[in-house]
Amino acid sequence: MNRSILLKSAWCALLVPLLSCNLLKVTDDEGSTTGRGAKRFDPYQGLNSGAVRLSLQYINGCAFLPNGQMVAKNGVNVPYPDVCITPLAQNPLTLSPPQGTMQILSDTQYFLNQFSVSETVVNQHNNPNDQTAALAWIKNQSVFAGLDWTNVNQGPDEWSFYSLAGAVEDCWTREVQFGNANWQKVKDDTITVEVLDETGTPRASQTYQRSELLASSPYAGHSRFSWRSENLKPPRFPGDKDPGTVTGFAGGLDQSPITRTIARVDMVGSTNPFKVLRVPRLSGPGALRATWSQLPDKPFYFPVTYVIPDERPSSCTDDAGNPVQCNPGLDSRLVFAPPKEGSFYKPGEDVSVYVDLRDSAGAHLHSRDLLPSAREIIGGQSNGLITFIPNVIATVTENDSISNVAIAGPLQDLQVLGNPSDKPQFFAKPFPFATLDDATLTGLTPGLIDYKWPTRQTFTLPANAKPGTYVALVKFNRASMGERVAKLNPFFFQVGQDEPTTYPGNVGNCQICHRGVLSLDNLRHGLSVDHIESCKVCHHYDTDTVGRTQEMVHRIHMNSPSYPANRADCTVCHLTRKSTERPSLALCGSCHISQHGDEFFQIAFNQRGTPSKFGNCAQTCHGGDQLPASHILPAK
Repeated sequence: MNRSILLKSAWCALLVPLLSCNLLKVTDDEGSTTGRGAKRFDPYQGLNSGAVRLSLQYINGCAFLPNGQMVAKNGVNVPYPDVCITPLAQNPLTLSPPQGTMQILSDTQYFLNQFSVSETVVNQHNNPNDQTAALAWIKNQSVFAGLDWTNVNQGPDEWSFYSLAGAVEDCWTREVQFGNANWQKVKDDTITVEVLDETGTPRASQTYQRSELLASSPYAGHSRFSWRSENLKPPRFPGDKDPGTVTGFAGGLDQSPITRTIARVDMVGSTNPFKVLRVPRLSGPGALRATWSQLPDKPFYFPVTYVIPDERPSSCTDDAGNPVQCNPGLDSRLVFAPPKEGSFYKPGEDVSVYVDLRDSAGAHLHSRDLLPSAREIIGGQSNGLITFIPNVIATVTENDSISNVAIAGPLQDLQVLGNPSDKPQFFAKPFPFATLDDATLTGLTPGLIDYKWPTRQTFTLPANAKPGTYVALVKFNRASMGERVAKLNPFFFQVGQDEPTTYPGNVGNCQICHRGVLSLDNLRHGLSVDHIESCKVCHHYDTDTVGRTQEMVHRIHMNSPSYPANRADCTVCHLTRKSTERPSLALCGSCHISQHGDEFFQIAFNQRGTPSKFGNCAQTCHGGDQLPASHILPAK
């Protein structure tokens, strides 16, 4: 079953964000060498960190859980609605009583790792030639109406391509962003989190600087104020704002037009996990109250159920299969069955793997043989394990909930491809776990909502597999006890030889910014800087849809006000000259939005063949010795 074919129109326009970068003051003993960098102590991981990540998400007036449930009021004495707009419904505007429960461990330390407030309306602002009404709604009617919107203006007006497994070749999303408002320039605002008991009385509090929460870029799927038009055909000429909508494919889902106005503040990634909020020893109903200093009269309430640690149910298991209490955290593991003969696998050989997901204390989060079903995930019965839920992604525009196992190799041959039509290296996805929830909401496969995917999978190496070291990337997500965490771990195995091989070493230096509490281990998918060249394993498929490594990394960093380096100095991240020899409209457009005017307009919307927006510059004027002269490139 192809996961992409199952995508419904409501999530045809999704962003697949990558990483965020910031340069903050860090201690000198963390190292600042160039190149690959060294692993550093991760203050987030394990019970020794002393605190649990706290994720507070609020959507359209209600507290929200990453499995798609809206949080119920739970009888606590705070102002909170009786009905919520649930993103799990086929119609995102459906009102229903919330059923989710947000559990918080009492007598436990937390630190604020995410503060997210969103409000979205669908098909209310439908004029593609005038976004005045959308901006007026954001300024005057959304939850952010009390902010200082002076000097707000229209920002980028961009088109993004989304392929449905090749079945719909011209599915585009146009997004117009708004920015530069006075409130967005404030640097010293704060977020105060209070622990309330059942009567609404504060029992503990902690105040966090906004600067202590790292990521907020719209290009990484975080804060955004925008108007979107989804399921579009590509524009026919410069200035074409209404090219019509795609028609879908025979037997598939309706590709109806959708407009979406989004107002979202999302700050993620604590730079100070040691500033803790200690929850007193409470039990039963209560609430957390978050007050943003820029909206002091509009506090956000998150109904919770306090759970005394010793009274947690024993829903996890130890290595012997005995029931034990679950802890926060997530450790994604993959165990390989040994080769049939010798110490390495041979080309054409079947390789068996076992997916093993554990909490931070090593307890098993699922049964030995099966992962939870989609119904258990969206019903809150999966020990917090979550995965791709399309309507949730379409609502919050951040899709770091995709879980999967992806395999590629050999390491020495991994490279970013210039064109989608280029033949990739060996990519195998023996464990398409994300298929579960895609199919759950489409209804194309009756009964799949209750299917439990096996933890043991087998894939076959290609008969012509090159010798070397291969990588298996295991990424899963968990939302439990107030914590929202993604963890990706790499596992390596040998094919055709015992001698290990390594990455090409074309890019690196991430640890210049991303070290200590800002390390890549603690941001996004939880992958160490040592394996940055394996990002392309998942973020490059046989289409040029959103999420391609080279485009997203450039867009995020080149548009970040926190990126400290000269944007024309490619040597900051590129370690070899060869890695800079693929300039293209997609990459150069990260900085040069109006490059060459409309001269290459049609090429920018050409998704297949040569030239295309991902390779045309290198294929024509800017290849070899004709690279852009204004950039600083590696000498070799």
